[in-house]
Amino acid sequence: MRNTFKVLAGFLDRFEEEVEGRELPEPTPEMETKLRDFARGKLRGPEQSEVLGLLKENPQLIARLAEEVKVLRNETGN
Repeated sequence: MRNTFKVLAGFLDRFEEEVEGRELPEPTPEMETKLRDFARGKLRGPEQSEVLGLLKENPQLIARLAEEVKVLRNETGN
């Protein structure tokens, strides 16, 4: 078991900066608007593809999109 901790400590020493984590950036106001419009079905064609690309590159935005869908559901009473 001691060897396991030694391996883990070595890993943390070598990759310290990457292991510490990164702060998730807040979406820009423009990105928030696009997510809102996407949730409401207002985007078509290239704009829709752009948002899908953003979601693929930034999976943390999926939670924001889910929030927009919840707001929409509450607004419509569904």
